[in-house]
Amino acid sequence: MHKTTHYTILFAALWVLLSATGRAGGTKFYTDDPIWRDPEVQDASSVKPIPISTGFDLIENSFLGAGDRVDKRAVNVNTIDEVPDSSWFTNRQGRRARSVAELVQGPDLGTGPAAGPWTIISDKSEGVTPGLVIRDSAGATYFVKFDPPSNPEMASGAEIISTKFLHAAGYHVPENYIATVRHDALTIGEGARITDADGRERNMKPGDLDAVLRKAARHPDGSYRVLASKRLPGIEVGRFRYYGTRSDDPNDIFPHEHRRELRGLSVFAAWLNHDEALSRNTLDMLDHDGARRTVRHHLIDFGSTLGSGSTQAQTTRAGNEYVWDARPTFVTMLTLGLYVRPWIKIDYPDIPAVGRFEGNYYMPQLWKPEYPNPAFANARPEDRFWAARIIATLSDDAVKATVGTAKYSDPRAGDYMTNTLLARKSKVLLEWLNATNPIVNPALSDSGALTFENAAEQAGVAKPAERYTIVWSRFDNATGHHEQVGAEESVTQARGQAPAALLASRPEYLSARLRAYRPDHPEWSQPLMVYFRQGGTGWTLAGLERNP
Repeated sequence: MHKTTHYTILFAALWVLLSATGRAGGTKFYTDDPIWRDPEVQDASSVKPIPISTGFDLIENSFLGAGDRVDKRAVNVNTIDEVPDSSWFTNRQGRRARSVAELVQGPDLGTGPAAGPWTIISDKSEGVTPGLVIRDSAGATYFVKFDPPSNPEMASGAEIISTKFLHAAGYHVPENYIATVRHDALTIGEGARITDADGRERNMKPGDLDAVLRKAARHPDGSYRVLASKRLPGIEVGRFRYYGTRSDDPNDIFPHEHRRELRGLSVFAAWLNHDEALSRNTLDMLDHDGARRTVRHHLIDFGSTLGSGSTQAQTTRAGNEYVWDARPTFVTMLTLGLYVRPWIKIDYPDIPAVGRFEGNYYMPQLWKPEYPNPAFANARPEDRFWAARIIATLSDDAVKATVGTAKYSDPRAGDYMTNTLLARKSKVLLEWLNATNPIVNPALSDSGALTFENAAEQAGVAKPAERYTIVWSRFDNATGHHEQVGAEESVTQARGQAPAALLASRPEYLSARLRAYRPDHPEWSQPLMVYFRQGGTGWTLAGLERNP
């Protein structure tokens, strides 16, 4: 084994240990805690494409129990229970409320394909939506997808909206644009290839282009509305799995099923009905980061979100059952078909651009993707709370404006989509902001006055707590020992006061255990541990542990 390999393994093992335990030799916090950027400092030039079979992914996750199913806290959060920026995630809406203009812009750095002719490079072989890979007049490459004739504007609208929201949440996504193209602006490039129905690759012919366009929704003037997804920078190195790590990427050290952002994606997916939040809709890109190369992990292809099923309106099963869901299947069989799944009875509005999307029957805690996702299966209340807090920051105006980027020609589509997203948002917040202790934003003044907020109350999905309790301790950062000072404090407002004896001892660190109480939300009483460090600027938050 090469010396560099030894160093890589040692670095990875040490970082996992420090991140998982938060200490080395007993030390819990360091002077740079909390960190907001993962130290992905290794060069990943040796990464090679990894094929992931869609069929095997379904079998593996449905029947073989892929991934580690140990119930434990997410391993990649910082000391205040937040996700640092990394090749997987960039804090956006969660750390700073973005303006409506920023949300509408999303990941887009331009305005889409340049005006002029488009040269076809190949057909779009990935996914079920008919499409093309084109080079615009400026030389940029785009993956172009068409709406189905039965539902004009549906798939493209869903993809645009979901892209904006997932980017705002912090995920890496492509630049996606809505564009218009005519048949005469499409030219089959020299050497353009197509894969036929028998899986054979050959040169593309004019009839092949006609066959693609026959499957596309067409405007009365003969033009086509398309979703143009700009090619991501770098070299494609395959999809990622929602469990394990890439053995050839030295920076990929946290098991994917225990990453907070992938666990929390279950909440965003449930809100947007992204039932294909699976490996087949991910893409890893090897790109330059200064003098070295790193792998950047993306979510792609959102044509099967909201009410869209890409080539048709979304199925009524989507989000309600797995492709293979044993219990309802056997119940139906044993009752000789007399048992009717409740979601089959749902009525949907006749709005072709929306497809099948609703917020009345929807229950976020019961939502399911196409088949089991290991990261979603490992999601704990604090993971879902983290995601729900991000969704809570999206105002009604922000949701409406984001829906507006779909450019629906039917006003009913925009109104219905906005109202349904807001209805589903309310249910997400009601469920996941109340499923654990909702205390957030603790702060300690120089005089020892503690203030905090209640996320569920702020979001309007709960009444104020009847009381809060606080237990103060002197905390030894070297040993992890808590020495309680004073009796438990009970308050009716979101504030407290550190004991004078604790402040007089001038500790470097102190801790407080907080609980909230409401009879209708028993989960609020789970403990929240907060840690403050004394520094030159007063007390600063060093640690926060939800459900320790």
